[in-house]
Formats: sequence, C-alpha cells, structure tokens
Amino acid sequence: MMAAYDSVVIGGGIGGLAAAYTLYKRGYRVLVIEAGNRVGGVIHSVTTPEGFTLDCGPNTLGTKDVRLWQELIDLGLRERITPATRHGKRRFILINGKPVEIPSSPVSLVTTPLLSWQGKLRVLAEPFVKNEPASTEESVAAFFNRRIGPEATTHLLDPFVAGVYAGDPNQLSIAAVFPSLWEAAQRGGSIVRGMLKQPKQKPTVSEPKMRSRTFSFRAGLAEWPRALARALGTGNVWTGRKAVGLRNHGGYWEITVDGSGEIETITARSVIIATPAYAAADLVESLDTGVASALRNIPYAPVAVVHLGFRRDQLSRELNGFGVLAPSSERRQFLGILWASSLFPHVAPADRALTITLAGGAIRPELAEQSEEALIESAIRDNQQVLGISGQPLLTHVTRWRYAIPQYTFGHRERMAAIERLEQRWPTLQLTGSYRGGVGVPKTWATGVQAGERVAAALDAQGATTATFEQARG
Repeated sequence: MMAAYDSVVIGGGIGGLAAAYTLYKRGYRVLVIEAGNRVGGVIHSVTTPEGFTLDCGPNTLGTKDVRLWQELIDLGLRERITPATRHGKRRFILINGKPVEIPSSPVSLVTTPLLSWQGKLRVLAEPFVKNEPASTEESVAAFFNRRIGPEATTHLLDPFVAGVYAGDPNQLSIAAVFPSLWEAAQRGGSIVRGMLKQPKQKPTVSEPKMRSRTFSFRAGLAEWPRALARALGTGNVWTGRKAVGLRNHGGYWEITVDGSGEIETITARSVIIATPAYAAADLVESLDTGVASALRNIPYAPVAVVHLGFRRDQLSRELNGFGVLAPSSERRQFLGILWASSLFPHVAPADRALTITLAGGAIRPELAEQSEEALIESAIRDNQQVLGISGQPLLTHVTRWRYAIPQYTFGHRERMAAIERLEQRWPTLQLTGSYRGGVGVPKTWATGVQAGERVAAALDAQGATTATFEQARG
C-alpha cells in the first residue's frame, strides 16, 4: 500500500529541513527523503579523538533574522549556541604575502595600506561617478571596476567573492549576486545615492530588531540540521534513499524512491525539491525540459577543506581574527585560511590551535582535485608562510566538496524565472536550494522556509487533509 503525505521534501540539507519544519509546525504530514547517510548537506561536523571539533563545510552562522533565532530556541538549541569571540570582527586580506586587516570604519579606510591614496579617493568618489549601465549583462568585476575602481575591486571585492562564492568575479552576474547594489545604481545613478533613495517599507509584522550575531554550536553547525530531523521524527526523515522519479498523476504527486535497490512509490499532495540544481534537473525533466536545462546550466565550484591542528607554542603570534582571504592576484594555493580556534575556542583543546585552509574555487578548480597528500602539504606550507606557524601539525583532515557552491553566472536570473514559471503552473511543486536567493546558510534556510510557506498556502487552498486525500484515492 502506498503511503500518502501532505508533502514530500526531496533533499535533507538545511533548505529542505527548513521547508519540512515549516510545514510540520502547521500540522501537515511531511516526509523528508535524503540520498546521503545523514542530514545537513554541506553542513557536516566531526569530533576527533584528539578533542578537535571540525566543521567540514560552513563553520559559522551570522544572522539578525529573529525568525531563525526563534527557531533555534524552539528546537532546544539555546544552551548549545556558542557566540563568536570579539576577534571575529577582525578580518584580513593577503597583500604581498602579508595579512592586512580589512577596514571596518571610514577612518580605517583612510589609513588602510590595502589601497593607495588614489585607490581610496576613487572609492570615495563613487557617488559622483556617472552611471553608464552596460548594454549586456554585466559581471561583478566590471560593475565594481566602474563604480569603485580597479584597485579596490582587485584588493577588496575579489577576495570577498572568493570567500563567499569561491567564484570568479569576471563570470558572476552583478544583478544576480548583488541585486540590491545593482538596483541601487540603476535607481540613483550610484550605489550610495541609490541606497539613500531606497523607499522605506513598513514591516508587515511587528518583529523586534536585533544585531547581527555570529555563532556556532558546541558540537559544530551540524547540531542544527540534526535537531530539525529529531523534531520532524525519525520515521519522517529517510536517509540513504534517493528520489529517482517524479510525476503528477490525477492531481497528486508520485515520487519513485530507490533505497539500496528496493524501489517504492510515495504519493503526496505536494513536493518540495531541495536538492542541488543538477539533481533537481533530473527530477523535473519529465515536467519541463527547459527548466531541467536551466538547472543543469548552473555551475558549481569545487572546494577542498583542510583542517590543521597545532600546539599553541607552534604559533609565532596570536591569531586574533576571523581569518585571511587571498585575492586571485596573489596567485596563492588557497582561497582563505580561517582561524577557527580564535573565533570559537571550544573547537580545540586549551593548548591547541585549529586552522581551516580552503582551496579550489571557480578560478582554480584543479587545486581542489589534488591528492589529500598534496592538499595537506600545500596547506601546511601556506600556514607556515602566511601565519608564521612552525613545525608539523598534530592533526590533519581533508574534506572535498566536488559541488560546493553554486555560481550565479550570466543568465542566472533568466534561469530562476524559468523555475518560477514552473512553480506557477504547479503551485504544489516548489524548488529550493542555495542556487536561489543567496548561497549563505541563513539565506538557504530562509529560501527553504519560503518554499514551505508557498506549499502551505497551496495546500490550504485545496482544503483537504491526508485523511480526505486517502479517501479520494479510494
């Protein structure tokens, strides 16, 4: 006998779990199907015998979203939250092989060695530079070259894009990656003037304001998806089973699931696809080949994550900061080196230090494909040269993400528009993931919540429950 659900969520990453939990809280019967052997997607935490806590994907959460904060409290995670130290506000960029602190105020912008005086004046002149919109879709690099000059683009924007997107600013679309800045320039003739002209929107609901907070959990970020899975209930979260087919039949959805060679069909009133874009493409192929093609055209950048654990006496200086990013002009082997135990002391024993070296990305993807030995050797050398760490590490750990971060390249907005048209045609089908609305974990969570809310609205409009749904099917 086929089981019936109000909604089946395909994909157990943070976006899928957020969508499922949104529906669960409204009383709907939800099933999450995850192909991997655990929930969380790229959120993956490991505790080593030596006492280190390793976040093998994202390692921090930063948010001022009251809804997200409330969800963590509802899940019983309040006492598990560990705020970042004050050192986390200090972030560095590698210039001529040396970490230089990023300006955090107008005064520090004036004094920073990251830019020459000409470069600083060019940044400050942004409001007075005439806006000349490109005749074709513009890259992130081209836009910022026009608005703040090539020096600031190379020294500030390039490493930021590498740190967040692992991307190539010459290939990313400004309208897709930084929509608010692009819209401001169109609206006001400059970024600054456009921001000042932005109409104030009255909040639809009364929510308290809060400062953005950066935090993790005692056992790493994976505590969050695991808590969501517990709240949904063990029987409602299937791991190690892959959705391999999807079709709409008589107003309900049939999902074909492969569990270690055993094929079964699940029926549901709605479906949320929360897989990476390339996997979602296979599922929607029978519904819309154009949308499937759009999803397949979203590239992903590979990233290798190398954890190194040291004794504190191997450090020639304290690593008081978030970490250091390397502009592509530096031609280093790494995208960034994060100072994990400076940000969260609990991730290493008291007399130890933990760093995270990131390699690969869209510009030099081959670096993520190196052998583990080569990645570790390169990371050790970069930690020694850039951070002044001596000797060999006590701990080494490599995690490789072949499809780490989706790239919002040229044509991305059109690809998203194709997905929206599919969802309008099938309101009980929604797609969510880091390829929509931003790649950061909080943004992926928010996009998942929105997908859950849209499905809830469609189910509410139907007015039926799984009980009446079962009766209708006979």
